[in-house]
Amino acid sequence: MESFTLKNNIKVIFNKTNGVEVVAIRVLTPVSVIVENSQNAGISYLTSRLMTHSTKKYSSKDLAKVVEDIGAELVGYTDYDLAEISMSCLSRYFDKATEVLSDVILNPSFDEKELIFEKQNIIAYLDSRKDSIGSTALDKFTKEFYGDVSYSNPVLGSKETILEITKNDVIQWHKYSYNASNILISVAGNIDENIVKEFLEKNFAIIPIGLKFKKPILILTHPENKIKEIQSKFSQAYIYMGFSAPSLNDKRRVPIEVISVILGSRMTSRLFVELREKLGLAYEVNATYPLRIRESFFAIYIGLDKKNIDLTLKKIDEILKDFCTVKISNQELEDTKRYMKGIYSISNLTVREQSFYYGWLELIGKGVGYKEKYLKEIDSVTPEILIDVANSVFSKKSVTIIIGV
Repeated sequence: MESFTLKNNIKVIFNKTNGVEVVAIRVLTPVSVIVENSQNAGISYLTSRLMTHSTKKYSSKDLAKVVEDIGAELVGYTDYDLAEISMSCLSRYFDKATEVLSDVILNPSFDEKELIFEKQNIIAYLDSRKDSIGSTALDKFTKEFYGDVSYSNPVLGSKETILEITKNDVIQWHKYSYNASNILISVAGNIDENIVKEFLEKNFAIIPIGLKFKKPILILTHPENKIKEIQSKFSQAYIYMGFSAPSLNDKRRVPIEVISVILGSRMTSRLFVELREKLGLAYEVNATYPLRIRESFFAIYIGLDKKNIDLTLKKIDEILKDFCTVKISNQELEDTKRYMKGIYSISNLTVREQSFYYGWLELIGKGVGYKEKYLKEIDSVTPEILIDVANSVFSKKSVTIIIGV
């Protein structure tokens, strides 16, 4: 792993790989959903989508052709704490790929027709979420849990905010997001480091410095134990129950990830075995702990028949209380650790995955060296730690959304 800085102070991290001569390049920025507000929710996603459509140099058709001609893939991606534009290609086309990618970053056209078209696509997708009981439950939960904080909206925003975003809004957001003060470049692949330095300096050192990102202050106020029942058109029911959980930089983060795997995330998890296999109460059972730079949540979500709602809620309460009082066996804990480390290793096999993971670590302040530390943190989790952390989370007030009462 190497790192260096371009003339305009853009930091680059480079992971040299062996094997197939393929390279992935990512341009990441922390300017994303976390700094959006109730008036511009969805602007980060809209901006990244439009950036990959056309530039002042390449029309949408020409951009698609030049990317296809080198067998590359150009993708825009947005999450709550980051946004990015990335390209993957054969190593021998790295020079052309960086030229095209830098043009996408520097000179997006933000064509008015493409803006209208993309808005229509986003609104159609947001409407389609209402036809999914799981998506409906998640959207209702996050809005109830986070209130007016930026994390409360889907990454795509809302129909109301998307309709109000103008071309000038997108231009200004791009100027803030992708200036040299905020972006980080992550490269992984089988390519010579000198070639990486040469063409990144040539194509990205011209990006101007701009307004620097500052982490926003998010003030969250959670209600007392809250259960919100929502009537719906669905024949089935859905429960989304969540507790306040710490950010990804909290020392409890890894133990909570372990708890999430033990309770949900796989077919041998406690919730799955108890609620679905033994009692037949649900058709979908899982637990989730999204990683957020600011406060997150630990949630249990369940798809079930309406007649099973009350009994399922009772059983969930029993399972959580048991977890908070009875130590996990060494065998179950070791099986969980082995599973987590296996999934982790598999998820970082390709150069695309590596370029994202190392870039993400650098962006959130963990540093690329955290990879090995993370595995050690998994190994260091004990039954005693799990009980302490479980009590610190599950003793808090919960927010529960029940769809289909």
